[in-house]
Amino acid sequence: YKTVTPEQARTMRAIFKVITTKYPKAELVIAWNQPMLRINGHYVFGASASTKRILMSPWSADVIADFAPKMSDLIVLKKTIGVPNDWNVDSKLLLSLVKARLAEIK
Repeated sequence: YKTVTPEQARTMRAIFKVITTKYPKAELVIAWNQPMLRINGHYVFGASASTKRILMSPWSADVIADFAPKMSDLIVLKKTIGVPNDWNVDSKLLLSLVKARLAEIK
């Protein structure tokens, strides 16, 4: 298993804090050995750490595709969004991704 660096841990805690502050019903769970947020039994956001970056996912390729133009400074793949380990957390982006995911699963 890869060890998460202190810098990655700080960034990931900040990411999850932004989301859980806005969505207090979000349940933080560990799935596939990664932290994930669930709301009403649906996964709405997850993150994992690799050596060079943190990968985030709103659990929707469609949501990622919709927001890709707003994330030109990040590494946007089909199912994940890569951010630097020391990312200055973009609260507006995170909350927009979760809001879009929630709209998708309703």
